[in-house]
Amino acid sequence: MSTIVITDSGCDLTRAEAARAGIEIVPVYIIFGEQRLKDGVDIDRATFFRRMAAGEHPKTEPATQADYEAMFRKVTAGGNDAVMISLSSQISKSYENAAAAARGLGRVHVVDSRGASGMESLLSLYAVELAKSGMDAAQIAAKLDMHKLKYAAYFAVPEMTSLGRSGRLPKAVVALGSMLNVSLVLKMNEAGAIAPAGQSRNFEKTRELMVDAVVRTIEHSPRARVAISHVQDPAGAELLRQSIEAKLGHPPAQELVNESTLTIAAHMGPGALGVFAILP
Repeated sequence: MSTIVITDSGCDLTRAEAARAGIEIVPVYIIFGEQRLKDGVDIDRATFFRRMAAGEHPKTEPATQADYEAMFRKVTAGGNDAVMISLSSQISKSYENAAAAARGLGRVHVVDSRGASGMESLLSLYAVELAKSGMDAAQIAAKLDMHKLKYAAYFAVPEMTSLGRSGRLPKAVVALGSMLNVSLVLKMNEAGAIAPAGQSRNFEKTRELMVDAVVRTIEHSPRARVAISHVQDPAGAELLRQSIEAKLGHPPAQELVNESTLTIAAHMGPGALGVFAILP
């Protein structure tokens, strides 16, 4: 018997990266009008951004309880246990649906990432590492308890339209950024909700503020694991990577750079950048 790690398509890992690590992905639904498309299955990146550029506004819906039940039954059929790492319960019903599906099985432990994107990537890969070390599913879930794990999740968007439309950010915060013509640093707070964490007069300074906040949280530790995420901005992601290494004074123990999935891009919009870190 082994422990299988599962996550949703809020996680930045590509399908190929997840497969190499033995991680299963439950896709979130991308909604364009009346079309309901599974992220990474029914729609590709080029089509998604072409439709966005043409003026269509994508939405998302979480995988259903039935979707999670089907995945959980598949991975536990051979006697395996599972750890499911979900999008933050404060920004998606993914956790709620996964937890409901797991209750009837008893062999699946659901972890609220209190984040998204790179945070799910870091936690999923860490869970795989713990499983290989011999920990069982319950022990892994306990190690991933976000009440106990030191972590940071900061991000920024060059303009607030997509995030404001999604409802994930309070309208008052969206209005603040627009009225003052400032670039906001955003974070996933202790509850896993999106909250403002600072502001600057330009997006370049915002990137610097994000890096400073993350480096403070992980205390320059050589054990820190860092993930950098972007939406159609690989150059911006590279600048973040270089800045993190410079301010840490060394490369982190693990460093991931990924383009965000369509699940994240639907809400962040092109140009979004994020920095995520955990300190196991």
